[in-house]
Amino acid sequence: MTHGVDLDSGRFGDLHFASSAMREAAALLAKVAPTDLSCVVTGETGTGKELAARALHQHSDRAAMPFVVVDCGAVQRNLIESELFGHERGAFTGAERARAGAFETADKGTLFLDEIGELPLDLQPKLLRVLERGEIKRLGASRRVVVDVRVVAATHRDLPAMVDAETFREDLFYRLAEVVVALPALRDRVGGAAFLAERFLKDLNGELTPGAKDALNTRRWPGNVRELRNVLRRAAVMSEGPIEAAHFAPLVTGAQVSRDAVPLSDHLPLKEARELWLEPLERRYLVAVLARHEGDLTSAAAHIGLHKKSLERLLRKHALKPMTRPGAGEKD
Repeated sequence: MTHGVDLDSGRFGDLHFASSAMREAAALLAKVAPTDLSCVVTGETGTGKELAARALHQHSDRAAMPFVVVDCGAVQRNLIESELFGHERGAFTGAERARAGAFETADKGTLFLDEIGELPLDLQPKLLRVLERGEIKRLGASRRVVVDVRVVAATHRDLPAMVDAETFREDLFYRLAEVVVALPALRDRVGGAAFLAERFLKDLNGELTPGAKDALNTRRWPGNVRELRNVLRRAAVMSEGPIEAAHFAPLVTGAQVSRDAVPLSDHLPLKEARELWLEPLERRYLVAVLARHEGDLTSAAAHIGLHKKSLERLLRKHALKPMTRPGAGEKD
């Protein structure tokens, strides 16, 4: 037991774990949760950083108050200051009414700053000032508002390296990182893939064969838990009984396989069968286009013949970040 949390249950909030590596991370989260220490959760894309932040909130004295999420990599650069601190009517073009920012909305609760490494450098001192003083000023306002917010940040980036490269402020890093919790990649959680798979499949009424479990545990899972969940959802639809390795092997290996080799069930409606095939292809195409245009959505949308808003909707559908850069494809 750690501060009332029974880690022997293999669960902390909505984080489920079986490996010693993940148990250590959960134990640190459970120890930090009742405090007001700022925390940075690190880990690869898809490792469950937002779940960790939510668990911190749920096991804190602020649990009954708001939990507010701001994805620093998904908000347009010219809007992120308003997103964080709010604005008054007329503060800028398009500000037709006053709006509270994330800090005001999260007052007495927890603010989760996802992908903090994407926060523009010129905005970082303003965030530091709010953290130090406990007060914000909306854009266009003359008075300051006192806020009581616990901040939890997350990133897949190497913040100390960014500090060395002077792309992230050292003082802000130390203010945010009173505690750093590193979530291990799924490939580093011994037996973790099959364990989580069985948890997910409870909701899908699915069952894994021993061979399927072995296949899951030997996969490297570059997309981590998010990739595992997507593979299982598709496999559960494809199978007509217990899920075998053959039901998801073509999806997780990335190998080029013929359509006849994929065990699609012929009872599926045509629309669902088509989506099972086209979604992975569509996603890979979007990742390639974003990489080609270095994350420039305007350029990428023009290249593929879509309106920018339509491209943004596609990115959200596939859990890809609008500000994707090569090698930084997904949300956590």
